Amino acid sequence: MEELGTVLGVDIKELSLKSANSSGDDALSNFLNDYHTQRYQANNSLWDELKNLEEDHQQVQTTLESVIPPIREYIENFNLQLSEFTNDLGFIRNKSSELKSLLEYNSVKLANISPLVNDLMISPSVIKDIIHSKINSSWIENIAYIKDKQEIYLKYKQDNEIAVPKDFGQLCQVLNISKEIVLERSKKFIIREIKKLRGHQPVPCQPVQNEMIKVKEIFQFIVENNYSLALELRQAYSYSMRWYYKAYFSRYIRSLTILQFKMIDAQYALGNGLSNTSFKKGSGFAISSYLTTTYGRTSVAVTDESIQDYFQISKRLSLLTQEDNTVMVSQIAENNTMQNYVEVGFKNLNLAILDNCTVEYKFLKEFFLIKSNEQELKGIIEQVFQYTFDEALEYTKQLFLNTYDIFGVLISIRIAQQLQFESQRRKMPVVEEYLNAQLMLLWPKFQQLVDFQCESLRRVSITTNVANIFGKATQRDPLTTPHELTVQFAKFLTSFLTLAITHEDQIDERSEPLYNSIIRVRNDFETVMTKCSKKTKSPERMLATNYMYLYNSLQHQHTTLQIYDSASLPLILKETEDHFKALVEAFSNVK
Repeated sequence: MEELGTVLGVDIKELSLKSANSSGDDALSNFLNDYHTQRYQANNSLWDELKNLEEDHQQVQTTLESVIPPIREYIENFNLQLSEFTNDLGFIRNKSSELKSLLEYNSVKLANISPLVNDLMISPSVIKDIIHSKINSSWIENIAYIKDKQEIYLKYKQDNEIAVPKDFGQLCQVLNISKEIVLERSKKFIIREIKKLRGHQPVPCQPVQNEMIKVKEIFQFIVENNYSLALELRQAYSYSMRWYYKAYFSRYIRSLTILQFKMIDAQYALGNGLSNTSFKKGSGFAISSYLTTTYGRTSVAVTDESIQDYFQISKRLSLLTQEDNTVMVSQIAENNTMQNYVEVGFKNLNLAILDNCTVEYKFLKEFFLIKSNEQELKGIIEQVFQYTFDEALEYTKQLFLNTYDIFGVLISIRIAQQLQFESQRRKMPVVEEYLNAQLMLLWPKFQQLVDFQCESLRRVSITTNVANIFGKATQRDPLTTPHELTVQFAKFLTSFLTLAITHEDQIDERSEPLYNSIIRVRNDFETVMTKCSKKTKSPERMLATNYMYLYNSLQHQHTTLQIYDSASLPLILKETEDHFKALVEAFSNVK
């Protein structure tokens, strides 16, 4: 009953009492009544729990029968493998100790062999690079590699105490073959670059030289290993450049001859263009071509104004003072229709020669220099440019052959002196000697033109014609107005003196022909003035007036040349000024 009460969820006492009381009642009715009573209904959740417990029990049984045995087998196998690995690890540890001992033994044994192998080994990649790679700045590293190996091999050959391998002779042979390949390829490279300069089409030499400079070590390697070959290559280059510059400057000189030069003939002389020597037209000499043996005579328009303008050279001084020393290229020279003076052609040609000589000298010094012997380079430069120098000197002869442009000659002399100074600064003695040859042509020509001007002064008509400097016809008194020749001579003299002091460097002025030439022209002018003064009532007063005009012109020149300190006056200018000052004082004191 107790168990039944537990299942039904009722008190056993109530169940017994109720059973006793209802013994006489209808059992079915009682059952139906009690069925709807909550307290007499069975607890179904306990049955569900029982069912779940049975399912869990069944699952545990299944797991024990199907899952646990494989896990047990895996763990047993793992334990077996772990034991095997432990044994292998011990073997490896023992083997490592054995190899370490062997390595230490080999390190000790090979300590003296490794430097030998590193010294004597020639890398296959280097040999391949030497044979097949293009010659450029990277390829030059192979030359340094071969040089290092040569020094190392020589050390092993000379030191008998060092044991060398049996194949050392074969290694030496491989090194010699590599060296010969470097020499051969270097020679072919230089020859190929030289041939570019001798092609039918003109090729600028600067790109060729730049390519050679990038690999300049190849020539020094040739010098060290085959001296005779180095000399032959340098000589071949010299011959090629001699031909190159001869052709180049021949074309350039032909271009300069096309320039339109202003023709200064015998009409541009002191005493011409005055009132009694006035003319509208005259004849003169024109430069047709320096290649011809004669010059054509042509009619040129010469006016009094053009003669007077000629004696003022202020516009022509820019060629001496300009900082831009760019050479006129041949294309501009051939198409230039402007009138130029002779010094333009002279300066452009000689400046081009100086620049090219400088570039060539630097290249030879950087690429072809042997044993730092710069005297040899001087000889090579002379050899390369000798034809050019000769042709340039011939051009100068023809350029000034029939000209009467005394200022053009003197300006060209100053240009040559400036270029000489620049040659000294650039350390180019060859060009300096060449410019000396130019001066030896120009100074005699200058002396001839000084003689011509002096002779022209001596032929001046003796008159008392005064210059029209005030623009008034009433002021024509020769005693108070300077002579027209004096005004012209003042322009001539100040131009001469301006060029006399245009120097890049201090020189002995008395040693120059110009010093005595100024005195000669000045003396001839004074002789003419003395003759003209005798036609006046007061010769001394006329001379004082004219010399005062010259003295004032020289004083004005100080301002033009920006010379404000009399102590810094050039010698010739100071002496000329003092001379006319003394004449003014002398003739002014005469009563």
